[in-house]
Amino acid sequence: MRKLTRIIALVLITASLLTLGAFAAPGRGLNAFEKIADMGKYTFTDLLTSHWAYSGIKICYDRGIMVGYPDGTFGPEETVTWSHAVTIAARVHSAYYGNPLNATERSGEYWYTPYYDYCVKYELLPEYRPELSSLDESGISRNDLAYIFGKLLDSRDTPAISDLKISDEAYIPMYYRDSVKKLYAAGIMNGMENNEFNGNEFTTRAQIAAVVARLVVPAVRLGHDSKANLAMEPYQANLENDSVAVQLGSDYYCIYKSYTDVQTVIYSLYSTDLNDKHTELYSCSEGEYLNNISVYNGKVYFCKATAGTASGSLLCYDPASEKVSTVYHGKIVESYCFYNGTIYALLFTTYADKPAGYRYDFGKISDDGFTVIHSGYTYTEAKYFTPYGWNGRIYFKLSSENGPTNLYSYSIADGSISKLSSVDINTSFFDGHVMYFLAYDTEGNYDGTLYALSVQCPDAIYSVGEFPNSMNTKFRSLYKHDDTVYCLSSFNKSVYSMDSSGGTRLVLVCGGVYDSLCFTKDKAILIPTTFVTSNANEVKLYNAKNLASRSLYGDAIGLSCYYKGAYFTPDDGQAVYSTTESISTVTKLPITVTEAFTKGSDLVVRTKYTNETGSDIKLRSYVISVAVNGQVVAKDINRMWGFELKNYGIQTFTFVLGGDDIMRGIDLSKDKISIQIIPTYDIIPPKTNGNK
Repeated sequence: MRKLTRIIALVLITASLLTLGAFAAPGRGLNAFEKIADMGKYTFTDLLTSHWAYSGIKICYDRGIMVGYPDGTFGPEETVTWSHAVTIAARVHSAYYGNPLNATERSGEYWYTPYYDYCVKYELLPEYRPELSSLDESGISRNDLAYIFGKLLDSRDTPAISDLKISDEAYIPMYYRDSVKKLYAAGIMNGMENNEFNGNEFTTRAQIAAVVARLVVPAVRLGHDSKANLAMEPYQANLENDSVAVQLGSDYYCIYKSYTDVQTVIYSLYSTDLNDKHTELYSCSEGEYLNNISVYNGKVYFCKATAGTASGSLLCYDPASEKVSTVYHGKIVESYCFYNGTIYALLFTTYADKPAGYRYDFGKISDDGFTVIHSGYTYTEAKYFTPYGWNGRIYFKLSSENGPTNLYSYSIADGSISKLSSVDINTSFFDGHVMYFLAYDTEGNYDGTLYALSVQCPDAIYSVGEFPNSMNTKFRSLYKHDDTVYCLSSFNKSVYSMDSSGGTRLVLVCGGVYDSLCFTKDKAILIPTTFVTSNANEVKLYNAKNLASRSLYGDAIGLSCYYKGAYFTPDDGQAVYSTTESISTVTKLPITVTEAFTKGSDLVVRTKYTNETGSDIKLRSYVISVAVNGQVVAKDINRMWGFELKNYGIQTFTFVLGGDDIMRGIDLSKDKISIQIIPTYDIIPPKTNGNK
């Protein structure tokens, strides 16, 4: 233990380097612990950003609670002594309550005496503890740490957010049991392996940093609610925006929009393994559409609505029975969530010529139909309303006319609805007991800071990090995949990521205007304003881990995005280019351009493929290149997922080169344009008696 006397050098407990004044606002409860520093990835030589406690250590450092050794190390694996613990406890308690703490070392005393005296004065220490002279040499057990930390905050700031059981509770001495259970339920101290508390073990500096971080920042506490729909948790942000796909095991369930002819739009539900298995499970009638897909108890739920009316349904597909059933039919289900086996939903109940006349009801769906909790929400009030269940409440956002969007909750126990936060929320999503959000500043401007608040302590707001200024614009949306938060800005056509330490980077340039992302377990789907899968530049599919390996969403479902459905009309007076000469690089697969015209900033190219190979083929991919006056100005490369073209068959495809992919403007009435397509395909072997 002699090594631990090194703690004297710690800024953590050296009054000359960190005084009570370092806490920006003493006596304001949890709001006293404001950020006063900014730990970077090179602040400590012995701490990597991949360390499990990195974010907790950063929270403590940024708030001046733990700042390491003068030699530039943190010592994450060193054992915490009683002197560490009483010092941290005194500083947290004094800042939280605004009590005076005279940390000046007096001659002839131990450096930690002022902190020890403070803890004794406010009765923070257990009865059985080492002598004052040996506090710097004695490791502190998890039981003793729980006893001390359980007394540091008011009970209103340590509400229960976890219903996990302590597997070794019977072995915790009665003297400590209430303290341990309190911090366990509050998500501040959690179990070790097999959910055991292991109260007699010592604590490392990394572990105590994680505990202190949870103590002062409720948004990083470890919540658990056995009544919540944990299967939907990875997809929660999808329901806040557009949700078009979910994943169960190796199967993906996807909503797809296609055309049976140039004017008839059909929405369908497909299952696919993104390889050879593609099955249509459900198809709408003309004029109906699907959205809001989710999973619950191994089943797939999705909404159906009839355009121009308030008529709609909530449907369920059961993979076990391979059948689609109606859960609710009546009004349009705008948004919904599962909590404790019940479906809570917002219904669109009244259609009108203008949104000002729209009306919405909030309630719950059951076998008996729909039970209203609150009726008559206006379009303005309910436009960001997506219910979310946690710890006995349903949370949602409500907006006011030309005013803020705030967080509200409905208490299942007493039926009351109350406003929890007055923060003006821009875009958000829930993750356990935490709501992540972007906000507006006091002047109504877009704020680039990513905030998080625990719904159990909504007044204590945690600043996770700040997105670049380019993201501080309108039309933003937030998502989370694994431990990374993503922000999509359709205004500047880019996606940024933020890790748990607050570090950001540009991860995707969209190449067009996209309003939402949809994450499954391992895929990310980029979705435009309107779900138009007939446009090759519209819905795109990526590897969710790194947003690389782009393919087309429709192709992944097993349907080409380029045939039968692509229908674009040139504006009146629009110059149109066409050619009867083949633009294909493959002689036995001639391709002609029936029409090419500009549409806004895009170039629309309609083509006709003729299969003269002598065999049936499967088209695999294409490269389309457009040159103006001999200079290439646009190129697009994409897969065509196994689209079959019979021998001597003819098929038309429409390609759209997005404005972001075009390097200069194109004037079809003046420019000399040339188009080249490089197709690839596989020969389909003819069937014989041996391979029927």
